[in-house]
Amino acid sequence: MPGTINDPSNRTLRQELLAEGMAEMCEELLKRSVPLHLRDEDPGMGRMYPTSCQTRPLANGNLQLDFAARGFAWTNVTKRIGFSASATVEYETDFQLDGSTMYVYFRQKATAANRLDILMTEQTAQNPLGGLLPGVVNPQQLIAPLATKVFQEELARGFTVVRDEDGYATFALGVLPPGQRPPAPFDREDGGREVLVNERLEVHQGQRDYVGPFLVEYEDMALFITAGLEGSTAVDILVVTEAVGGPWVESAITKAGETAATGTPVHEEPLASGPLLRRAVRVPPGRVYVVLDNTASAGQTTPVGAAGDDRAALVTLGVEIDDAP
Repeated sequence: MPGTINDPSNRTLRQELLAEGMAEMCEELLKRSVPLHLRDEDPGMGRMYPTSCQTRPLANGNLQLDFAARGFAWTNVTKRIGFSASATVEYETDFQLDGSTMYVYFRQKATAANRLDILMTEQTAQNPLGGLLPGVVNPQQLIAPLATKVFQEELARGFTVVRDEDGYATFALGVLPPGQRPPAPFDREDGGREVLVNERLEVHQGQRDYVGPFLVEYEDMALFITAGLEGSTAVDILVVTEAVGGPWVESAITKAGETAATGTPVHEEPLASGPLLRRAVRVPPGRVYVVLDNTASAGQTTPVGAAGDDRAALVTLGVEIDDAP
């Protein structure tokens, strides 16, 4: 009944239909990380990991979301930066049907509070003529105002959740018109495996991206990984448990430089440029990460390049989960 459901006068009906899903919003948000993009069409250049979430329905029918998160991002001025963020945002919620596909909209109405703190910058800002930029004692003074402004602008955009008939959902910042989809490198097969990731990611030399964590709920499950590489000769793909991935993520947020693994990966292998890599990796129950490694301190490959020659690796990554073959 798209015509009846989409009627502007039936917003109360749509809010009642959304109510049950809103109760599960925080549960879903805390299950995964969010890739960060300078622009929607750009590859991911960092990642945010939600740490807390609460929702509260308001008397006017809107939804208040309180959340906190930690993460990292990469800029050519600072290299990797680590940050913490929190916000209290009021969203006007609604949805539209496009055939059997639901477009759920969260339009920002007010932001009661927001805060972003830079926890670490990997490289001090350099003056092209030599030395530090005049007046810059701490590189956080340079990046913090810009990062805060970007954070505020992204909150103001709101977001859209696109849910297909079979329950598969994707996420996009801003208001996505019915019929459009968030950018994704791989086409999804109807009725296929559960898709965890479908992204383009940029991993600079000396850096890693920690994709996940993914919750593996049962024995005899596998991650089905599809990956391609451009811009670099090779990087490593590692699958690690929370015991390895958790400390790695914390180091990426709070410490400069590379960090060696604290345990043995479940799986590791090089990803070379050329044909797509397709691999099924059996994983134990618990939380696991897929790590894209462009460092010399883990994996089998070593970045090739001279000083000042970054050669960032552009990785297309698809991760699905299903019964192990």
